Order: sequence, then structure tokens, then C-alpha cells
Amino acid sequence: MPLCPKHTSHQVKEAHSRLGRSLVKIQKTRHISKLESENIETMFRNWETKWMHRRELISSRIQMIENQLKELGEPELPLPQFAIFDAPGE
Repeated sequence: MPLCPKHTSHQVKEAHSRLGRSLVKIQKTRHISKLESENIETMFRNWETKWMHRRELISSRIQMIENQLKELGEPELPLPQFAIFDAPGE
């Protein structure tokens, strides 16, 4: 529940007591923290989406290279193998 229901924290210009100043400071800090948290979460989701796309591109390129090596390779020689390893926990 906001401390000042009719005003936003930036509209409160002056508090007349130490308690009032402390409450205004807490409200402003809470509001700023909430905005920063939302911004960080959005940045992480954008990065995750971009990485998933790039991961798919890398995988398809490796598959294409393996197919080309199979076409060019001699049957008696072992083909080099490419693999993608995920970090633990992914």
C-alpha cells in the first residue's frame, strides 16, 4: 500500500519530521528498486531469447559440416565428430 495514496513519491517535496522523511525515502527506494528489478528481468529474457536462436544456428551449421564431411570422406577413414556440450545444470 503506498504511503501517499493521492501523490506519487516524486510529488512529495517535503516531509516535516524525521519519521516522515524516512517513510518518503523508503517509498522512493522501493519504487526505484522495483523498476530496476523489472529492467533486469527484461534484459535477461531478451538475452535468453537471442541465445536460443544462436544456439539453433550453431547446431544447424555443425550438422551441415558433418553432412559435408560424410560426402567428402573416404569410407575406411574415421570421420571427425563434432559435439556441443552444455554447461552443467542447463
